[in-house]
Amino acid sequence: MRPSRAQASGSSRLPQTSRNRALDIVVSAVVTGAVAGWVGYQLGLRQGTKDAAPVAGPPRTGTPDPEPHRQAAAGDPHFKPRTVEARTGNFLANAGFEDGTTGWSWLDWSNDWAPFAVDELRAAAGTRAAHLTVTGRPQDRPTRVFGVVQELAPAVFPTEISGRYFVERWEPGGAKKAYVQVVIIAMWALGDLPSRQLRYILEGVTEQPYNMSNARYVFVNRRAQPETGRWLDFKLDVQGDYRRLWGDVPPDGTPFRVLFESRYDDKPLGSEVRNVVFYDELFVGVP
Repeated sequence: MRPSRAQASGSSRLPQTSRNRALDIVVSAVVTGAVAGWVGYQLGLRQGTKDAAPVAGPPRTGTPDPEPHRQAAAGDPHFKPRTVEARTGNFLANAGFEDGTTGWSWLDWSNDWAPFAVDELRAAAGTRAAHLTVTGRPQDRPTRVFGVVQELAPAVFPTEISGRYFVERWEPGGAKKAYVQVVIIAMWALGDLPSRQLRYILEGVTEQPYNMSNARYVFVNRRAQPETGRWLDFKLDVQGDYRRLWGDVPPDGTPFRVLFESRYDDKPLGSEVRNVVFYDELFVGVP
């Protein structure tokens, strides 16, 4: 007897439920394989990221900051202040340089800084003074800073910075900016600023050299050509200037870096600078 159409169909095709079950198995296998492949891809990416060399970010644009120390902060590994217990008097060590370089340093971690000397060639009092031979050779960098530095953490913030300086020679050559200045950097944060500083121009420029968010300038003298050949006194009202220019005074206990400098900026390649400056009888503290 000839089988019915239903029987023939049943013998050559799976029932509908069986077909659905088979389809589910296939789909599940495909999805499982895809998930496994995606996981393996992600692991490969992570491993590749871990093992690959760092990729450099986009190149920096604009003029490089010639003052690395303007971003110094209490967390800066280069900033190591000396604790000062006294609440009055001079907080500086070896303020008259009679003990040579003791207590003084320069920012040897900065490519723009150069060493100083202490010698007996000239002194305002005693026999020695800090000697800054500001030399810019034709091949030297556009900016070079010569100076003496102390980093202090006194119990009270100083009210006064004073001292004496002597300009022996002033030949800035092609440098657009050459000047003598005193800088105090209080490690006193304001928003994104890690420090707030005052820059006192003693000689050499009539306009502030830079516009910086964490610095305020004070002109003790506005003369492009410094007075040479004699010792000159300066006396700076630190707390008064912080209050006037920053709106307040750093709290007692605020550590700071103080720098007595002679420097040049924007020196064209091939030009030379020959300036000589001395510092002596320096004071940072509370009279």
